[in-house]
Amino acid sequence: MRMTTAAVAAATMKNNEGNNSNEGDEDHDDNSQRNRWRNEHPYRPDFGAKDVDAKADGAAETAAGGTERQPRTYRASCFCGRVTYLARGEPLDSKLCHCRGCQLLHGAPFEWVSIFDKSDVRFDDRSSLDYLYFYSSELDRGWDSDHAADRVLPCKVSCSHCRAPVADEGRNMWLAFATLFQFESVNRIPPAFRHACHLFYGQRCINIRDDRAKWVGHKNRSPKWDDDGPKGSS
Repeated sequence: MRMTTAAVAAATMKNNEGNNSNEGDEDHDDNSQRNRWRNEHPYRPDFGAKDVDAKADGAAETAAGGTERQPRTYRASCFCGRVTYLARGEPLDSKLCHCRGCQLLHGAPFEWVSIFDKSDVRFDDRSSLDYLYFYSSELDRGWDSDHAADRVLPCKVSCSHCRAPVADEGRNMWLAFATLFQFESVNRIPPAFRHACHLFYGQRCINIRDDRAKWVGHKNRSPKWDDDGPKGSS
C-alpha cells in the first residue's frame, strides 16, 4: 500500500520526535552521571547521619532543658571566598606535615591538616562546587567541576579561581587545611585543631621546638625524631 505525501511527512515527524526524545533521555542520564558527585559526601548540602554517644562527645550533651546540643560547626573558605564549606564537630586528628610535597603544594614550610569524616563536611553554598578543581599527584591529572565524577581518589582539591589549596579528599576522610578555618586569632583555635604530631620531620626546612611527637616519616611507621636526630639511630 502506498502512503500519501502527508502520511509520509507525519510518520517522519513522529520518528524524529521519538529520536529527539531518546536523545533527550540520554542527555539527562549523562547530566545525572556527571553531577552525581554533588550529591555525595562531602559535597552534599547537608551533613550525614551521625550516631553520637553523649558521654563520649561533650558537644552532644543534653542540656538542662532537655534539648540536645548540636556539635559546633566551623566555616572554611579559600583565598577569594568562592569556595566555602562547613565542618561539623571536632576533627579526628590534627598534624603538621613537613614532607617536600606539602612544601611545594603550599609554598610554605609545612602543611597544617585537620582530619574529618567526609559525612561531617557539607557545602551549603552550592555555587562553591562550580569552582572546585581536583588533582591526582599520582596520575598527574586534573578534573574541573564538570568532570569531577571522573576524579580518582585520593586527590587534592583547590579553588579553580584563586588556585588556593582547599583540602585533600580521601576515600573516606576529608583532610582539611586548617588555616582556611575562620578562627580569628590563635587564642580561639580549639584544642582539637592544634597539631598532635609532626610528620616527615626528617624533610623539614625549619626547626620547631615543642613537645609534640616528631616522626621522621609516617606516624607509627617510621622512627621518632629528637634533637639529636632519629631515635634509635647510631
